[in-house]
Amino acid sequence: MSIKIEPNYVSVLIRSYNRLEHVLEILSVCSQQDYEKFEVLIIEQSTEKNWEKYRSRIHEFSEIARVVRSEPLGPSGARNTGVAHCKGDIILFIDDDDIPVGSNWISGHAKNYKDPNCIGVGGKHIHHLDEVNRYKNIDKAYNNCLSLSFLRRGRVFTGINKVKKPVEWLHGNNCSIRKKTIIELGGWYPFIQGAGEEHSLYYKFQKKKKNNQYLMFDPEPIVYRRFNIPGGVARRTIDLRTLLIHRMQYYHWVISTYFPIRFYLLYPIFMLYGFKVSTRYLRNNSSYKNQWCSDTFGDYWGQKIYFLIELFKYPILVITYIFKRKPYWGGVLQKVKR
Repeated sequence: MSIKIEPNYVSVLIRSYNRLEHVLEILSVCSQQDYEKFEVLIIEQSTEKNWEKYRSRIHEFSEIARVVRSEPLGPSGARNTGVAHCKGDIILFIDDDDIPVGSNWISGHAKNYKDPNCIGVGGKHIHHLDEVNRYKNIDKAYNNCLSLSFLRRGRVFTGINKVKKPVEWLHGNNCSIRKKTIIELGGWYPFIQGAGEEHSLYYKFQKKKKNNQYLMFDPEPIVYRRFNIPGGVARRTIDLRTLLIHRMQYYHWVISTYFPIRFYLLYPIFMLYGFKVSTRYLRNNSSYKNQWCSDTFGDYWGQKIYFLIELFKYPILVITYIFKRKPYWGGVLQKVKR
C-alpha cells in the first residue's frame, strides 16, 4: 500500500537520447515508489530505430508513464519542452544514465514542498551503491554544496548527508522545482550546451525571488550516478574545441547577462579560466584524443601538443564570440506538436 505524503502532484521528467534500455530501469524503480500522486514523462529524442526497439517495453509502464517523441533539443531545450508537457505542480528531473535509489525517492523530494517558500530541492548523488562518504573534508563539502564560485562555476558536492538551505543553484539531475516558478522565470536559456546550462534559470531566480523563497539540498532522495554507461557523464567522447565553444556560449550569453560588470572587468581571467576548466574536463570526462597527435607523438605528448594547438587557436574563438550575436529567447515554453 503506497503512502500519501502530501497533496502535491509530481511529474518525473526524463530526457532520453538513445538510452531507452536504461530508461526502463528508471521506470521499474518509479513503479515501486511509496508516493501516489505522480507521473513519469519521457522526452524521447532517440533515433527511430532505437525507439522501435524499446517501444513495446516502454508501453508496459503506460499506467505511470507518457512519452513525447521529439528531435534532439539539447539539455535546456529538452527541459523546457518537457515542463510544458508535465501535469505536475512539482517537476522532478533525472537523467537517463542514472537511477533512483529506494522507494522514497519521489516522496523525499515532495515532503519539502509543504513549506510554500521552498521553490526547489536538490538531492544526493552517490558514485557507489555502498558509499558512505567520499569527501576528505566534510565541512568544506557542506559549505561548497550547490554553491557558485566567484567566476560562476557551479560547485556540486551533492554527496553529503546533511540538509542545506538555502543553496545557490540546483544540479540538473535529481532536482525538483515548482512548475509555476519555471514558467514565471521563462525556463532555461536553450542556446548553450554542456557548460553551466542549468544556471540561467537559477540566476533569474536569485534576482527575482520573493520574501523568504529558497532552494535547498536534501540528502534523503538519492540517485546513483552510473558512470559506466556509454555516453554518460564520465564516458563521453567530446573534443576540446567543442568544450571551448560551450564555455564561450555560457560566458558570453549567460554570465554577461547576469553579471556584466564582473564579466567585462575580469574578461581575460574568465577566458583563461575557461580554457583551463575545459582541458581539465577533457582529461577527466572525455575519451576523445586527436588521432594525428597521438600517432605522431604518442598518447601522453600527443595530448599536450593537441592542447597547445588549441591554445594558439583559442584567441580566434574568443574574438568570434565577442562579436557573435546572442540568440534571442522569449522564455515561452512550448509543447512538441504531434
